[in-house]
Amino acid sequence: MKNLILLAFFLSTSAFSNSVSAKVDDTVTQTTLDNGLKIIVKTDHRAPVFISQLWYKVGASDESRPNTGISHMLEHMMFKGTHDYKVGEFSKIIARNGGDDNAFTSKDYTAYYQKMHRSKLELAIKMEADRMRNLTFSGSELEKERRVVVEERRLRVEDNPNAQVYEHLRLISFDQKGAYHAPVIGFKADIETYRLNDLRQWYQTYYAPNNATLVVVGDVDPQAVIQHAQRYFGHYPSNPKINTIKRHPSIAKIGQSKALKLKAKLPFYTLAFHVPSLKTALNEKQAYQLEMLAYILDNGLSKKLIRNQQIASAISVGYRLYDKYNTLLSISFVPAKGVDKQILIDAIKTQVKALIEHPKLIEDELVRTKAQLEASFIFEQDLIHTQAYYLGMLETVGLGIDKMFEYVDKMNEISAKDVSNVANTYLDFSQANSVELITQELK
Repeated sequence: MKNLILLAFFLSTSAFSNSVSAKVDDTVTQTTLDNGLKIIVKTDHRAPVFISQLWYKVGASDESRPNTGISHMLEHMMFKGTHDYKVGEFSKIIARNGGDDNAFTSKDYTAYYQKMHRSKLELAIKMEADRMRNLTFSGSELEKERRVVVEERRLRVEDNPNAQVYEHLRLISFDQKGAYHAPVIGFKADIETYRLNDLRQWYQTYYAPNNATLVVVGDVDPQAVIQHAQRYFGHYPSNPKINTIKRHPSIAKIGQSKALKLKAKLPFYTLAFHVPSLKTALNEKQAYQLEMLAYILDNGLSKKLIRNQQIASAISVGYRLYDKYNTLLSISFVPAKGVDKQILIDAIKTQVKALIEHPKLIEDELVRTKAQLEASFIFEQDLIHTQAYYLGMLETVGLGIDKMFEYVDKMNEISAKDVSNVANTYLDFSQANSVELITQELK
């Protein structure tokens, strides 16, 4: 016991002498190893489990032709063995120890996770650390995964007409030299032509401790997490060039339109407006107001155009508050049978105009939305994977984890007039981009 106490004291005073430690609240501990690896631990003792997530600051927004989708392909290759673990052995060991694991790639990040009993904490950290630097690159495994990803793209995009609409919306909304133009999964032509060395270089560049954040949430001791991280990650060198890599922010194109003739059962239409995210907004209040506007429109348009006027069979409004770069607010709809899309577009414009000119009309809806958002936030705290996701994502896109704890208060501050003003500022239909799905007969 005395030796353990001395070890804990050494780790807390020596190994992190150049790090920054802080607590957001009594359940969250943050620290940074000397090699730049950020560590975030949130304790939750309600069940004897934890989730460990390793987040890398790289995703589709960092890619360009001919390497679109390479972050996603590398995610697949991360399960194909290291010097110490054979192909497929990683997940088998996790499962054999009663856990589950997976990974996900997005526009702005790639993350890997394990959910296990608290007694398996060291195992999870040890194995994740191993594949940060020791991945083996097999040409035969790349060819297997290439076929898997091509098929994944076929199922998710090429055989999904609505997904094709959203893919083309990004293509016409963002310049090909900037972020968010290319799909996360990549273009088929690029997927089919990656070389093994392309993946190796991507891995060696971005999979470095100073480009990563380890997030652990659950029934754990924060100091134990830090000690394990220091033991298994601490000797890895940082990549001094990571901060010199030129990043390409999203470059907006406005007033663009596209018509797609596809075999589909129903027509589909989407409009999109260029807007800031929380990361890019000059006034962060506007970003929260855009988030509220999306909720208000989603509920209000559904009530008016589906239930009352019955001119739409489906309608949805989307906005990504936490994107790393400027983003889109989209309004998508399926017209009711026999209803021309222009009737629906005019009705949407009418509702937006009413919201702008008469903000008092949405006051009741605003009260309901705030209550729903607060309830959702509270319920999400019961899920350790949701807690970990927001902590990791907010840190990775550069917002910081304080934003997780500020969300409800920021949304509760918004008035009906705020929603009206932000709609008036950004919902300029003359500058909107649009994609229309024109149905062809199914055979």
